[in-house]
Amino acid sequence: MSDYFEPVSILSLSRSLGLQDVDLETLRRWFFGLAQWAINFECDPERQNIADAVSAEITQAVTPIMERLIAEPDDSALSHMLHDGMPEGSVRAVDFLLPTFKVLLLGGMQEPGHGAGSIMAGLLQNPSQFSEVKADLTTLLPRADDEGLRWVTPIGTQTRETTQEVEIAGVTIPAGQAVAAVLASASHCESRFTNPGRFDIHRSEGAHAAFGFGHHFCAGRWFARQQITVALRSLIENQPEMALRDRGPVQFTGWEFRAPVALDVSFDR
Repeated sequence: MSDYFEPVSILSLSRSLGLQDVDLETLRRWFFGLAQWAINFECDPERQNIADAVSAEITQAVTPIMERLIAEPDDSALSHMLHDGMPEGSVRAVDFLLPTFKVLLLGGMQEPGHGAGSIMAGLLQNPSQFSEVKADLTTLLPRADDEGLRWVTPIGTQTRETTQEVEIAGVTIPAGQAVAAVLASASHCESRFTNPGRFDIHRSEGAHAAFGFGHHFCAGRWFARQQITVALRSLIENQPEMALRDRGPVQFTGWEFRAPVALDVSFDR
């Protein structure tokens, strides 16, 4: 996870954004710092202080990059965010874009790597399915991608606030109430999926909830899918005999951000 999937995920997003000069360990530290805010459901001030310090560091580091891109636009995502759709001679304000930029780092830098790791765990723990995928990467790898993201959803919830009183399943939720749609649970709904805890690339039971729904559908879904698919295809093509070492089932950790702790593999049988 830390040697392959996380670096692929982090570096591909950072290069797309235009952060070529920021090293991997700094980017990894930024994600884990911002994540302290995202998982701080208990409002722990220590976690909030960590997130605030990292947020301030990101602002200090990225503001000069954005200011350079205002004067010298290029083809990076950050440059497009500043310039696209704006009247001639004007750009979006740096302060306006920084919150969106930090959400991109939080949601897009690490989670595609986590998703790829979970997909790989599903394949490695089901050797017959892995053999099928290796024999037909074009058709079956995308199916494995979707099944792995359903099986272990990388981001557990979407939090929102009700705008009016609403009743759901006999429970009245008042207006102005914080609520969480538990995507990980929706992707395991027994009324939708047969034996939802089983990894099965041949499911035909409809879409999963890993990227959300409707207006709250993940804007980075298409890029994330490409990150995942390219990382997995490259690994499988270069290491087709990869297998788990005989040290028990893969262990997963995390609630809001969930992934395998590690994938202990050998590269030949």
